Amino acid sequence: MKRRNNLARTRVAIASLLGVAAVAMLPGCESGQAEDSAGAGSSGEVAVNVRTLQVTRGELNEYLSVTGALRPVQGTDVSTEETGVVAAVERDKGSVIGRGEVFLRLERSLLAAERDAATAGAKLATYDVERSRELFEAGKISEQEMLSVEASTAEATSRAEIARRRFERAAVRAPFDGVVADRFVEAGQLVAAGTPVGRIVDPYTLELEGAISEREVAWISPGAPATVTVAGQKGSFAGRVHWVSLEANPTTGKFQVEVRVDNRALALRPGVVARAEVLKQVHEDAVVVPRDAILLLPEGAYAFVVKNDRAERRELELGPDQGLMTAVQSGLNPGDELVVRGQRDLRPGALVDVRERADAPDGSAHGDPDEIRAAAAADDVPAPATSSEEAPR
Repeated sequence: MKRRNNLARTRVAIASLLGVAAVAMLPGCESGQAEDSAGAGSSGEVAVNVRTLQVTRGELNEYLSVTGALRPVQGTDVSTEETGVVAAVERDKGSVIGRGEVFLRLERSLLAAERDAATAGAKLATYDVERSRELFEAGKISEQEMLSVEASTAEATSRAEIARRRFERAAVRAPFDGVVADRFVEAGQLVAAGTPVGRIVDPYTLELEGAISEREVAWISPGAPATVTVAGQKGSFAGRVHWVSLEANPTTGKFQVEVRVDNRALALRPGVVARAEVLKQVHEDAVVVPRDAILLLPEGAYAFVVKNDRAERRELELGPDQGLMTAVQSGLNPGDELVVRGQRDLRPGALVDVRERADAPDGSAHGDPDEIRAAAAADDVPAPATSSEEAPR
């Protein structure tokens, strides 16, 4: 009997403890429900975390882009003017050469002998004509004899001049300051007159030739500054529009443009493809937003703004781009809270939780990696020229 009473008291104690535990758990359960409610709507809707940027007005530069291969403004094959054997190639490939300096010499011992003989004959003829003039004035020779001596002297002088020039032409000289791009012959090789023996280029001023449409040609003119960039190469280079064709290509309907680039530092190589950005227009009071905030569909562009904690879709009419930024002609207004991160997860009317607001016009925020904050899309952003040289005129 006593054992049964103890068992009953034990059951009552256990029941009491379970009751206390159940009561203690009730506030925790209510707290969890409250927390769940904070992250969802009244119907259990989950908010989308986003970053936003307040839309403002700003300045945006619109550029024309001209793409083409860089080539030297001056470049030519040099040839021999005489037939002969190559005695020496004075400059090899890659050598700097000045205007008038010797690139190649032909064997000219025979030409030297001909020159010396012709020079001596001219001196003798000059002596003869002076003596004959004295005799003519003294009446000892006729006028016909005097004219014959003068003609012989003129002929001898011409032969001496021809021999001298042939001797000089046995040396092939650079027509301008430049660099030897190639050589086509070796010492000891027999070459005929007119044979190309090498190529000399002026790498210090390069030219980019490209084409623009008829809509763009009105915005560009000779003398306009340009910024030139090369894919895969850091920095940019100062250039200047040198020429714009007066008529369109009948086949393509486009206008040719030449942009000259100062390359005295030899940082650019002829033959590489480059792009020149020429300022077309400055939009001083444009609505400018990060390009990544804009979503594109075949039927058009759109973006999301936050209104009363809800996502509102805006159809956009876009203007020109500059690097990471785009001008918006309609669809956004200054003061709108534009979604710049998380917009791809949104639907019109979706509940939004603004976790952070961007502190830079490109939509980046404090704490982003430097490479994100500094990204400028090198193939789209014409940065200021880094070359210390002035643009060629």
